[in-house]
Amino acid sequence: MSAPTSNGEWVIARIGGAPVVISPTSFLLGLLIAGSWYPLVSSALGAFGTTTVLLVVVSTVLGVAASVLLHELAHGLSGTLMGRRPTRYELYLWGGRTSFGPARDWNAWKDLVTSLSGPATNLLLWLIGTLMQESVRLSVPVAFTVWAVTLVNLALAIFNALPGLPLDGGYALAALVVQVTGNRRLGLKVAGWGGLAVVGGVVWWWILRPLVLYGHQPDAFNLILVVMVGWSIVASSWQVLELGGGARAASKLDLHELARPVRVVAPDTPVSRVREALAQGAALVLVTDGPELVGMIDEAALQELGLSNAAGSAPVAGMTARQICTVLPPAAVTTDLNGQAAADAMKRAREVSRWLVLVDAGHLVGAVPTGAR
Repeated sequence: MSAPTSNGEWVIARIGGAPVVISPTSFLLGLLIAGSWYPLVSSALGAFGTTTVLLVVVSTVLGVAASVLLHELAHGLSGTLMGRRPTRYELYLWGGRTSFGPARDWNAWKDLVTSLSGPATNLLLWLIGTLMQESVRLSVPVAFTVWAVTLVNLALAIFNALPGLPLDGGYALAALVVQVTGNRRLGLKVAGWGGLAVVGGVVWWWILRPLVLYGHQPDAFNLILVVMVGWSIVASSWQVLELGGGARAASKLDLHELARPVRVVAPDTPVSRVREALAQGAALVLVTDGPELVGMIDEAALQELGLSNAAGSAPVAGMTARQICTVLPPAAVTTDLNGQAAADAMKRAREVSRWLVLVDAGHLVGAVPTGAR
């Protein structure tokens, strides 16, 4: 495992060039799962000894983490197969997220397929685990672990397929509305209301139903989990639906209006042609290798390297764009171009880049200066 980044995240691997990042909140969720799972495992397997109980608890937590990772990798694989490569995999408190770069010939139905590939993977893992329990003789502790991870995968498949943002089912619903109507804003609105409906259903089922119908106090772990997951969904839906004064102000933001022109070049493009592109009005030169964004070059970068068009600059003969470009952080690319989501994207990009690159329907449409130095 590598050292933590400046914001406390851990990059544990790179898959296809995309970093796999774990947020510190993931460890908190792991502790919550372990703490709630230990009493049940201890009561069922106490006769096997404390060491076995602890091994089952740890194996279950790791199995859940692996399931979430496979869920995100499925998003990345499906996106790659349809022409849009992942740039970052994140694992955090309530699940994960896969970020993508730009694509060619992208449309809504591909978003739908990419979104549903994650829940489909969890459903496949549930099926494999079920068949394993029925057809393979396992020791009691191993069978108990497989049963638990299998059940979690079924829960992940069902929950993530629910039609509300930021769940996969919400993005799939938004994509379906866009595919039918061509209206991306309408798709997000429908998915935003779906998210609030999902939270209402979760609160009723796990908190109010036991209390109102049966007079039972809700389980502490369920209460904590509902609050954490519900908060995430409500926050996303609140922004998409532009509720609240600040959100209404941010809803007026349209990054298209702030966009400056970009020029796309191949990695082996001579630096002299990069300088020409910038002199002819491009604010930013993006270096791409097929669908992959290799990096970016702007006038400030050339000046820092002493390669600008100014007299006395270093010679550029034989130098290529690949040699001088700056790696484009995932946070410097966004497909959210309007409203609160666009404002949030600007805020994230400002921490890592001078530019926020805009991608609309899989196409590069420009770049916005973030104000960072």
